[in-house]
Amino acid sequence: MLTGRTFIATAGFLAFCASAYHLIMRGQSKPKHCVFCHPLELSRIVYQDPDLLVFHDIKPDAALHLLVIPREHLGTIKELSPDHLPVIRRMHMLGQRLMEEKGFTGDNARFGFHRPPFNSVHHLHMHCLGLPFKPKRAERMFPKDGSAWFMPAERLIENMAAESLV
Repeated sequence: MLTGRTFIATAGFLAFCASAYHLIMRGQSKPKHCVFCHPLELSRIVYQDPDLLVFHDIKPDAALHLLVIPREHLGTIKELSPDHLPVIRRMHMLGQRLMEEKGFTGDNARFGFHRPPFNSVHHLHMHCLGLPFKPKRAERMFPKDGSAWFMPAERLIENMAAESLV
C-alpha cells in the first residue's frame, strides 16, 4: 500500500517521465512505438473516415467503452493548441452520435481524456463510456466532473474555446 509520501513521490516521478516523453515525442508524425499509429484488429473498429478512427477499448471499463482517435498523431491534451479545437469538437460529436446509436445518452454516457501522466498511450484519444461502469471501481478513473487525471470532453472544449478568444 502506498503511503502519502510514497504516492506523492511516485506521482512526481511519473510527471517527470511524462514531461521527458513529451519532449521526445513532440514533432514526430508517427512514432514507431505508438500503438494507435499502427493497424488495429479490424474486429475492434467501429467507425473510420480519413481523419478519425473509433474502436473498442481493449480493456473496457464500462458496458460500452469506445476510443475516438485522430489518425494524425497528436500527443496528449497538454500539447493541444486552440487550432486543434475543430478536431476535438468533431471527436466529441462523433463519440456522442455513436453512443446514442447504441442507446447511451445523457447521464448514461461519459466522454473525456486522461491527463498526463495518467494516460497509458501517448496519442490523443477520447474515452466514450456507456454506463454502468464495469468494474464499479472504474468510476473513480472517469469522474463526471473531472479530476487531476481526467478531463471531461465538454470542459476541454470550453477551455480551448475560451483560450482561442484571447
